Amino acid sequence: MHGRLFTLVSEDDPDGIPNRWPHIGRFLRVNESTGWVDDDYLRWHFAEQKVSQPSAEVAAAYEEWADYFEWRLEQRADELAADRVKRHLVEKWTDSMAYCCRRSAAWARGEDPGEWIPEQQRRPDLDAEGRAIVAEIIAGLDAQPQPAGGASGPAPAQGRLAV
Repeated sequence: MHGRLFTLVSEDDPDGIPNRWPHIGRFLRVNESTGWVDDDYLRWHFAEQKVSQPSAEVAAAYEEWADYFEWRLEQRADELAADRVKRHLVEKWTDSMAYCCRRSAAWARGEDPGEWIPEQQRRPDLDAEGRAIVAEIIAGLDAQPQPAGGASGPAPAQGRLAV
């Protein structure tokens, strides 16, 4: 990862990012050339797994990761506005990461995070958007002219699956 530790202070974040996420700040970097915030969640996760026992500190770090991922999605709003599919995929990924982090935070506090709630139940809006995108893609494929000789080329050999 290239960049430097955060020293970034802006009008939108007068306390600076290190103060916003004190438990994970050393795993966040500002890319010098783009100003983009990069993270090293995997390094944090592996280090946390090796040295930490469930505690209030670990729970706070997981909560900060959830907040960070949601913040990063907000920062990409303009970029993602023009690409519905990309926006949907990033929203799904962000929701999944935040959900997992918050469940892990509950575990680290010694709480039972409860039953896993599938995304289609906890975020029916994301599920509906995903289904709509797939339906549009399929409709677009169905509207394309079919090649001569059949819809998908020659028929598969008897007794064998076409792959």
